[in-house]
Amino acid sequence: MKIAKESKEPYLRGISETLAEQFKESTLCTLVKKDKDLLACIRNNAISIYHLADKVAMVHLNRKGELLCNVNDFYMSGKHTGEEHQYKIEEICTKIKDIKANSLSRGTSEKKAQHTLVSKNNSNFDSEWFCVDIEYRQSFIVQKLIHQKFNGRFDIIAVSKGTPHRVAIIELKYNSSAIAGTSGIVKHIMDFKTFSQNPECLENLRREIVCQLHNLHQIGVNIPERLLEQPFDFSEKIEFYVITLWDNNSKQNPKETMGRYLFNDLRENWGGKTSACVSKKNAMKEVEIDVENNPPFSIRFLFKKVQNPTNFNIDDILQETLYDYVL
Repeated sequence: MKIAKESKEPYLRGISETLAEQFKESTLCTLVKKDKDLLACIRNNAISIYHLADKVAMVHLNRKGELLCNVNDFYMSGKHTGEEHQYKIEEICTKIKDIKANSLSRGTSEKKAQHTLVSKNNSNFDSEWFCVDIEYRQSFIVQKLIHQKFNGRFDIIAVSKGTPHRVAIIELKYNSSAIAGTSGIVKHIMDFKTFSQNPECLENLRREIVCQLHNLHQIGVNIPERLLEQPFDFSEKIEFYVITLWDNNSKQNPKETMGRYLFNDLRENWGGKTSACVSKKNAMKEVEIDVENNPPFSIRFLFKKVQNPTNFNIDDILQETLYDYVL
């Protein structure tokens, strides 16, 4: 079986074999594997450590070939200094309880749900998808190369285990209050449009996925064998999804709220009752896209009411039968 190698492009996500080997043998790697609240993600010559989808450390090699972690002062001391310092792996492991507690103090329901979705999905051997990355964004070098600044960040990147391998870009909303605002659904639709219309962005994402899967395998993550084989047969189109979870704290019906910010008219499927419900800044008006009528990219909306951000029975992230509504 031919296996993909690390990225040769300095601006694409990928790590060297040296970094992968040293991290795999480290006490921090062992800790991440044992702790269900921690997750390691591949970056550009570095490995990000997340606690409930909150980045708490960045692991890299210094010029001497030693493993070091960049950590914001807040996670080590609980004090907001706006600075970060470097620590040895052993120091991070010793302080991990404090790091997690400080991270938890600034955590959000949406971040907790994001981690839970990825963790449950990737722990399910029979899931259709594998989540490759969270908090994904392309580098500023890529943005310069395509002559159009794209600074969007996507919550989850997933790839199907079956061939041809489908790629899913997923945004997550938790409760109705997350749907509006500068980081709400209108911004997501705008980012989907920009990203999908740039072939360079799409091609770089595909190349990064292949590299990340190999790197994750190198550091001991259990990657399905089908996702390590080469050549990697990708589906032609990238798919976009918006997952909305809500609990009893949601002040409004999220499906209705989503419709208010997607359309400039009433849509029966979305439960809007009066024209006053429609937001003045909706996706149809701001982005000129009607997601129900021939949008320029594939998009699906999945909704589910849950008990809380870490307690729900979705173990196959895009399996539509596990959701209450799919539009």
